[in-house]
Amino acid sequence: MSSSGSETRARGGDGLRNEAISTALRACIAAPTSELPRMKLWKALAIASGLPGTRMNVTLANAFATEAAAHGAAADSLLTEMATLDADEAPGATDLEFLPVCGVLGLGLRAALEPKQRPKVLGVLHDASEDLRFRVREIVPFALARIGERAGDALVLEVAPWMDGFFQAAAVLVAMSRPSWLDAMNDAGPVIERLDEAYGLAKNATRSASRYPGHKALVEALGVAPAALAGRFGVPVFDMLERWAVTTIPELREAIASNLRGPKLAGRHAADIERVRAAVAKNTAPPRDPSIIVHGTRGRGKKRGRGR
Repeated sequence: MSSSGSETRARGGDGLRNEAISTALRACIAAPTSELPRMKLWKALAIASGLPGTRMNVTLANAFATEAAAHGAAADSLLTEMATLDADEAPGATDLEFLPVCGVLGLGLRAALEPKQRPKVLGVLHDASEDLRFRVREIVPFALARIGERAGDALVLEVAPWMDGFFQAAAVLVAMSRPSWLDAMNDAGPVIERLDEAYGLAKNATRSASRYPGHKALVEALGVAPAALAGRFGVPVFDMLERWAVTTIPELREAIASNLRGPKLAGRHAADIERVRAAVAKNTAPPRDPSIIVHGTRGRGKKRGRGR
């Protein structure tokens, strides 16, 4: 969803190999109201987190989520507590930020394994998707994709209420474009609805709201998710992109165009790509004075004119 994507490629991995963490986790499950085991777990996770730093230990976060979820309902209160630790308890840019990341991933796996947990877990993930700590915020799509891998089309319907918030809608788009959830989808209709809702949210934002980080995250997601979904659903996605092309908002036109550049779609969908590209070009206003445009820059023409 942004520059930290390389550190949040949350994939399923091997089991938990850190004995200190595994032992502390079992102690927390055995004595859920005891403070000491929980503090030992917090410390062990923080030490192994890779934070503060540029590369969070996502492999460990996945392994912890897998082992915690294996305890079933007995782990739910612990995972919820971890996922909802606020910025005072687990400050961003510190090793403690790893705790809510692990909690979010663990809850995602619990909801994948136990469908009855989905409503409660989706509420927690909804709030986490707009967390001020970017690592917490950006792990949410991976937790959603874990749920989607099992829930498939049902989850596409269940996340409809997310589409009224910038960060939430961006999380849905990124999650839907993950292969694990994408491969479990079969019904194009609700997917197109979510995409249209996300686009409408970005398009109808006020001028002040369009400067929010959440709006930027949503536009970025609109620049990549439709391409992934087009690989799965084909023509309906390209029809939607062609409808979107009437926009006069440059960043949204660029988002539409960026979906057409990947090599994966070029062979099978060449004709669809060309019609969307033509629609974007048709709705792109020409510059007022093409003779003074210097490509690759902004505003230089006026400066050059004033300098003469």
